[in-house]
Amino acid sequence: MFSNKLLMATLLGRVMRRSGWGVVAMLIVFNALHWKRHGTLDWSDARASLLVLLAYLVVSLLLEYKRLRDEERASVRIKAAD
Repeated sequence: MFSNKLLMATLLGRVMRRSGWGVVAMLIVFNALHWKRHGTLDWSDARASLLVLLAYLVVSLLLEYKRLRDEERASVRIKAAD
C-alpha cells in the first residue's frame, strides 16, 4: 500500500486540482468585500480565513481519501471478476 507521505502528497495534489484554487479565490473575494464594507482588515480576519482554509482542507482530504479507496476497491472487484 501507499506510504503515509506518498498518500498525503497524492491526496493534497488531488484536492488542489479539484477545487483548491477556487477556494483561495473565494476567500480573497470575501476578504475584499469585508475590507470594502468595514474599511479595514485585521489579524482576526486573517485568522478566520486561515481557519476556513484549514477546515476546507481537512474535509477535502477526507473526501479524496474516500474517493481513492472507492476507486481502489472497484479496481480490486474488477480484477477479481476476471
